[in-house]
Amino acid sequence: MFFRYMVMSLTCLAIASSNGNTEVEVPTNINSLQSSEKTNLADKLASVTGEKINSYNPVKSFMSGENNYPLPESSISDLSKNIAIQELNKDNQKSRKISTGLGYQRNSNYMTLTPTGQVNLLGNPLYELKLFANGQLIGGYISVSGRANTQTRDRNRSGTEAPLPNGIYKVATATTRGSIAEAGDRFLPIQPLFSTGRSSLGIHYDPSFEKNNGEDGTSGCVALTNRQDLSQVLEYVYAYRPEFLDVMIQ
Repeated sequence: MFFRYMVMSLTCLAIASSNGNTEVEVPTNINSLQSSEKTNLADKLASVTGEKINSYNPVKSFMSGENNYPLPESSISDLSKNIAIQELNKDNQKSRKISTGLGYQRNSNYMTLTPTGQVNLLGNPLYELKLFANGQLIGGYISVSGRANTQTRDRNRSGTEAPLPNGIYKVATATTRGSIAEAGDRFLPIQPLFSTGRSSLGIHYDPSFEKNNGEDGTSGCVALTNRQDLSQVLEYVYAYRPEFLDVMIQ
């Protein structure tokens, strides 16, 4: 019994001695380990994406349509103004230089006449009369000039009933009665500021618009399609006194 007890005691001492000599490895620098892990993580992300993530330009992305990043209301307003100015500059690429020095001024009041690419029920081409105040588009009205069967006639020769020729026109500040019944009782004269055989041109409304009576359209003037539109255009003329009308329909 005593011998068995001695053997067990010697065995326990041997085991304790062996454990005491075992070395336990611990990280000597925890920060370096974390840094290493972060580096490895970044390398893994780079290998997955294949590229670095750069900051974006919200305005550029919004303009290009790549992303729908929201913009502040003030930025959207400025953006709209810039777009309007860009579109206006595109329209002006075909405009002419004239000796009077008239031209598009960002803060001026003026009108333009441009094609819509559409025709009315009788095949007469439709044009848009655009109104600008302080360089900003504030209104647009469908109109006609000439007749369906006179669109290809000489626009600078009198008596052809062709649409009025391209160019810059001075706009009167008051109306007069038209010289013919189709011109109505409110006729706003416009005067070409270039050499042409056309005269007695103006802005009025067409009482025969889309009527199959042979009078649809005009003899060359710019005509609105109804009296209400003419009234609104004249209100604009009285209030803003546009400096000129630029016709760009050919």
